Amino acid sequence: LDLTDPYTISGLASCQMLPHGENLQDVLPRELYRRLKRHLDYIKLMLPHWMTPDQRGKGLYADYLFNAIAGNWERKRPVWVMLMVNSLTETDIRSRGVPVLDLYLAQEAERMKKTTGAVERVEEQCHPLNGLNFSQV
Repeated sequence: LDLTDPYTISGLASCQMLPHGENLQDVLPRELYRRLKRHLDYIKLMLPHWMTPDQRGKGLYADYLFNAIAGNWERKRPVWVMLMVNSLTETDIRSRGVPVLDLYLAQEAERMKKTTGAVERVEEQCHPLNGLNFSQV
C-alpha cells in the first residue's frame, strides 16, 4: 500500500467501517462489548505513562495518539478492532513516531526523487479481512 497517498489512507479507513451505519455495540455480544470498552478506557488512562520523553518532545499528546489509533472504534468492523487492540500495548505505543519500514522507504525514495509504486491495493488488504466471519475473529 502507498501510505503516502491520501486516497489510500482514506480507502483503508472507510473499508474498516461497519456497513449501513451499524455500530460495534450492535454486532458484538453485550459482555464482550463492555469488556472492550473497559479495556480501551484503561488504555486511554495508561497512555500518558507509556509515552516516551522523545514523543512528548515532538509534541505528541496522549489524547491525540489515542484518537489517531482508536478514533471511531465503535464504528469499525470487529476484525479491525481486534487488530487495533493488539497494537495498543506499551511497547507498541513507545515505538509510535518511528515510521514502519514501508513508510520509511517510501519517504526516503521521495526524498531521493525516486519513482515508487504500491505492490497491493486497498481492496486486496480489506476484502480478505472483511470476509472473515465472527467465529474466525
